[in-house]
Amino acid sequence: MKHRVLFFVMVAFLCLHANLAFAQSRQVTGRITDPNGHPLVASILIKGASGGTSSDATGAFRLQVLESADSLIVTAVGYMRQSVAVKSNTVNVQMIADEGFNVEEVVVIGYGTQKKGDLTAPVATVNMEEAVKRTVATPMDAIQGAVPGVQVVSGGAPGSTPTVRIRGVGSFNNESPLYVVDGMFMDNIDFLNPNDIEDMSVLKDASGAAIYGVRAANGVIIVTTKRGKLNTKARITYNGYAGFQTPTNMLKMASGQQFADYATAIGRKSVVDASIDRFNEPGNTTPMSTDWYGELLRSRALIHNHNLDVQGGSDKITYSFGLNYLDQDGIMDAKNFHKKYNIRMQTEARVTDWLKVGFTAHINNFNNFHPNNAAFRQAYFASPLYPVYDDKLELADPVKFGSSSPIGIPTGFWFNNPIATAYYNHNESKGFQILPSAYVEANFWENKITFRSQLSQRYQSVHGIQYNPVYYIDNDQRADRSYLRSAQGRDSNYILDNLLTYRDASEKHHWSVLLGQSAREERWRETWVSANDVPASQEFWYAGQGAQGLGSATGYGENGFRNAGVSVFARGTYDYDNKYLLTATFRADGSSKYQTKWGYFPSVGLGWVLSREKFMEKQNLFDLLKIRGSWGLLGNDGIQPNAGYAIVNSGNAFSGIYGSFGENIGARVPGYRVNRFFTQVRWEIVEEWDAGIDFALFNNRLNGTVDYYHRETQDLAFDRPIPFLWDRVYGNWGTVANSGWEFGLNWADKRGDFGYRIGANATTLKNRVTDLGGLQNIMNGFPEWAAEFPSRIEVGQPLNYFYGYEVQGVYQNQAEINADPIASRYNELNPGSTIKPGYLRYKDQNGNGELDESDRVNLGNYLPTLSYGFNVGVDYKGFDLTVAFQGVAGNKIHNLNRAMRRKYPQMNADQAFMNGLWTGEGTSNTYPSAEGSVAPWNLQASSFFVESGAYLRVQNVQLGYSFNLTPSIPFRVFATADRPLIFTNYNGFTPEVSGMGFDSNVYPVAATYSLGLRASF
Repeated sequence: MKHRVLFFVMVAFLCLHANLAFAQSRQVTGRITDPNGHPLVASILIKGASGGTSSDATGAFRLQVLESADSLIVTAVGYMRQSVAVKSNTVNVQMIADEGFNVEEVVVIGYGTQKKGDLTAPVATVNMEEAVKRTVATPMDAIQGAVPGVQVVSGGAPGSTPTVRIRGVGSFNNESPLYVVDGMFMDNIDFLNPNDIEDMSVLKDASGAAIYGVRAANGVIIVTTKRGKLNTKARITYNGYAGFQTPTNMLKMASGQQFADYATAIGRKSVVDASIDRFNEPGNTTPMSTDWYGELLRSRALIHNHNLDVQGGSDKITYSFGLNYLDQDGIMDAKNFHKKYNIRMQTEARVTDWLKVGFTAHINNFNNFHPNNAAFRQAYFASPLYPVYDDKLELADPVKFGSSSPIGIPTGFWFNNPIATAYYNHNESKGFQILPSAYVEANFWENKITFRSQLSQRYQSVHGIQYNPVYYIDNDQRADRSYLRSAQGRDSNYILDNLLTYRDASEKHHWSVLLGQSAREERWRETWVSANDVPASQEFWYAGQGAQGLGSATGYGENGFRNAGVSVFARGTYDYDNKYLLTATFRADGSSKYQTKWGYFPSVGLGWVLSREKFMEKQNLFDLLKIRGSWGLLGNDGIQPNAGYAIVNSGNAFSGIYGSFGENIGARVPGYRVNRFFTQVRWEIVEEWDAGIDFALFNNRLNGTVDYYHRETQDLAFDRPIPFLWDRVYGNWGTVANSGWEFGLNWADKRGDFGYRIGANATTLKNRVTDLGGLQNIMNGFPEWAAEFPSRIEVGQPLNYFYGYEVQGVYQNQAEINADPIASRYNELNPGSTIKPGYLRYKDQNGNGELDESDRVNLGNYLPTLSYGFNVGVDYKGFDLTVAFQGVAGNKIHNLNRAMRRKYPQMNADQAFMNGLWTGEGTSNTYPSAEGSVAPWNLQASSFFVESGAYLRVQNVQLGYSFNLTPSIPFRVFATADRPLIFTNYNGFTPEVSGMGFDSNVYPVAATYSLGLRASF
């Protein structure tokens, strides 16, 4: 009996062992990648079981699973949780970026980090995986349209710096945000390669930015570059692309025949006849037609970018090393380009369990050849009735460029040959920059207390060379002597930060305290020298005794500044049960720039996570619902350091004394008068409050944020006139307010092998001047044409709004003119230059029957009232496609190209203008007649020259395919179209006009088409 029992037990055991062995014999392998095919370190669990593993640095994993297991759960920080069916022994998973509100995500803030769920300020984080899909030269161009509250206005010239505005404009002096790159303060981050950036945070409100005090009034953008990871094998990644740029939205100018018809209509047929006589074969009366923009622009301009990254780490040391090379040609068909070389180094060592040290360095070398943008202005003016080259101009040298003077069109700057302007130009800058940073960090008392000391430095040297050769085209476009200007600029800055942080918790109470001290110094010096009669060969481009070039200089100058500052700051955070949140910040800044030495910048933020309350436990709609509010003060020290000066006036106008003897009897004796002005200039102050909601729904697939902000710039600094004198004095006189709404919404989901995501953001802006120190308004405008085409700063109105008459249409016949009190009154007073059919009709705003100053109104301004962006992305197995859009609305552009006709009636015009001209009753109610287009009545500042700046641009399209070249080498190929399409009604190359919105023909923005690849080894 005992033997039977033992036999059955053994059989049962063997069967069970066999079954278990069979069930455990299944091994699943695969790789985890991000949406672009890059490897991810992720956690892989067996659904319904306790087993699991993690992927390695290559994204690969191995896992034993029961035969009955049907799916795996894959999670990674920053990506959506996925449930993946196990249909075979190979499971490859492409994760979906979690664009939403992940409460555990760590966000970089000023002098530290914080969990996203604990934030009380509207800190925006940039998805750098999406940003690097853009084929652009600068990181800020890469995030255009991607962050609510941030407006980026791109330039077209290679290497140009984009204009960046955060929540409007509150200063006449400086509107750019502060950039903090690995602890160093920067004015821009053009030198960085987007591939080198690991994290980018935008501190938009006072609560988040007040920790930077006097530098933070325009917002703060914090950049953290890539770091190595502990216990990670060395990984080499190459990412690069090559492609070409091409002009988009080409501005079509009038053809030769259109210009000839127009010139005839305005009484200038002589230039048409002169052109036909000079350039045509006998009997050919068809006017020649030069397409100046076609001649000035390349159809293809090359761009290529290459990036190599090495990362890894042991159990004690991490390291990261990056190399980057960018080469971008300009679309102007002349010498213009941007080249830069970047080296990035980072290492961190854990010396002991409580002490670590680190070092980071960025080395940047660049070479920019700047185009002469005046050529684009001249291409709009230039008549199509003469050629680019003219062999009949015997005196033209060294190149036989054509001139408009032989056909009777006056020359001068605006009518110079634009191709020659672009050709006779050498404006080059070369330089290098190094940003080293070293730190030591110690953890005490079970990592509750941390002390960190960091020294960050910046040194930059830039050498600029401008050279104009001897040449001759006509009596106006010429250079009888060569000219050389050589300038050397040097920046030398440092920041020393000492930070003490205490973090602790007790049951449901969590708190942290940061105490900091910072000292900084900024130095800049530029010296320049100029010389004439310098040979064209670059080996002689030196000036000075003993130099290889000219013996002595004809000009010399030096500029510079040196500023120092010291700061102390503190930040405290507290939360109870992760439901009730408090953040308080205070910074005291001392500065050497102003008579007032110290400024104080407090802020406070509150948050309430409603979704953690008991009354929300049973609801199934919200995964997260948090409301927050904040208030604080910020400073802007980007203004003139002082305004004290003395002016000595001399001459007869300043004397009432007459001579009484000799030759001076009865003659006024010259006198002197000293005017003394002095004001206590200080930094501008921004007071801001913000209220917002963060939410996530449907298992975190839908998430978003809504904010309302109000920021007021006080002590606005500007020059104001002194009563009864021509002089002006600079001081803190005004106040400007910006307010609006910000919206962000994202949806992401995965259905089997198919994943998709949709995102959108929008920002509204209301900008108003609320005080000008007693003044009601200040006239402004385009520097050369302010009197004719003004903008205005006025209490209760937006900054620099366009100021002029409102056009109501075009007079169609004489009866309309006679019935209009304004026109009939004008004709009565001006019988020699009467208003005729085909002239513009202006609105009589006050109904007094006259067109006078009181009829000028606000015609709009350059700031968009709405900025927005949206994107769509899909992926299926190895394929992925993303499309991004960006646009603005509510802003205006002053088309100064058309308005210049006031001074230069001989100029050409765009085809839309020519085709729209009034030619008889009913033909146009928008454009004047040809005769009227040069009449003074129609060339006054008016809404005719102010156009909508609204546009919608297809910002980026990328199609990619990811696969494994070998099991350990992930590979991705992609095709990208950057800025391929734009939809706008503006009559210009681009509605992206920097400055105050006056378009005098900017460098066009190009579309870029490229192919690229990424591989990791």
